[in-house]
Amino acid sequence: MPDIALIGDQSFLFEKLFKELGASFQFLQPSALGSPFLPRYKMVMVPTGFANPQYSKSLSALKSAKSNIASFVKEGGVLTVFGPLVPEYDFDWLPLPLKYVCEYGPQETSESSCTCQYSGCACMSCTTTPECDGYLIPGDDFETVLRDSKNRSVLAVAKYGKGLIIATSIHEFPTIEYLRWALDRARKAKL
Repeated sequence: MPDIALIGDQSFLFEKLFKELGASFQFLQPSALGSPFLPRYKMVMVPTGFANPQYSKSLSALKSAKSNIASFVKEGGVLTVFGPLVPEYDFDWLPLPLKYVCEYGPQETSESSCTCQYSGCACMSCTTTPECDGYLIPGDDFETVLRDSKNRSVLAVAKYGKGLIIATSIHEFPTIEYLRWALDRARKAKL
């Protein structure tokens, strides 16, 4: 059974990353979300551009699978969500409030004063000047882990049930260290 599900089309670069990690993975077509025949996953990743029809056809499926996504995280799964690549966005398919504003460019980042036990997800980026496609406006249940030079959130984490929701506007592939960190904290859960 795969450890990681990536919502969307097969990507050579993600495939290479997952193989280098040594994790089992599956590229999951958005139309399959909510199917009772899906295996259990430890982590689900929603890549950059999911809300932009130029890059993805995932948005309607994510909205339809809202309760499945909430259950997945509540049961112990880790959901990693990247930027939607639209001017402004409300993540209304997540069980916790989160907003996004698109503003593309390199950002000087720094770890926030977050002292939560999940601050280790800051290893998402291997540089202090990652390309970002915007910034996040996290709801009260999220804690900001990385901020840009204007003190805006670019990486936030929330505990939901037994699992985690990690949202980022970092416009780069996650590091292997981040994937290990996330998988170490995840339990297999039904999507």
